[in-house]
Amino acid sequence: MKKTYTPRLIVAAIAFSMGLAVNAYAMPRGEHPGPGMGMSGHHEMYHGRAMTRLHDDLKLDAQQESAWKDAEAFAKETMDGMHERFRKHHEEMRNALNQPNADLRDLAKRMDDFRAESQKLRTAVRDRWLAVYDKLNPEQKEKARVFFKSGMERMDQMHERMQNRMHERGRGQPAQPQGAPKN
Repeated sequence: MKKTYTPRLIVAAIAFSMGLAVNAYAMPRGEHPGPGMGMSGHHEMYHGRAMTRLHDDLKLDAQQESAWKDAEAFAKETMDGMHERFRKHHEEMRNALNQPNADLRDLAKRMDDFRAESQKLRTAVRDRWLAVYDKLNPEQKEKARVFFKSGMERMDQMHERMQNRMHERGRGQPAQPQGAPKN
């Protein structure tokens, strides 16, 4: 018995998967300029502890401390709002895709607009943290640089381990050591 799929079913499946993929892509993540940026659960908890360690290492004066608290509060408030906006947007997209004859072009534009608005909010949070950085003295800036450099190195190591695991399971390419020439 051969199964055939109607073009309508195929288009609906593609639209649904495209909606999920674009919404997942639009989720806030990436820059990590402040506690909780684009992370959830234990990642946010770890990042919060790491930022607390950096805060303690910097030994901020009163003006710097005020700027830090302002950036921290703004980041938390903005990210909480973004999570709620994302949940609402995701539900709207799901409802729109459940409608017969949904206009995929319109949905894609709405997703693009949502992603652009989210990027503006993430940029505003990053700018607040950069304002804190601008108030640091050279010694404090160096401590911040070393802090973020070590974080990047940890991410690179995690990425390499993940690539190696994927390769061991038969998926993906083996990780190349940092600085190794690519084939």
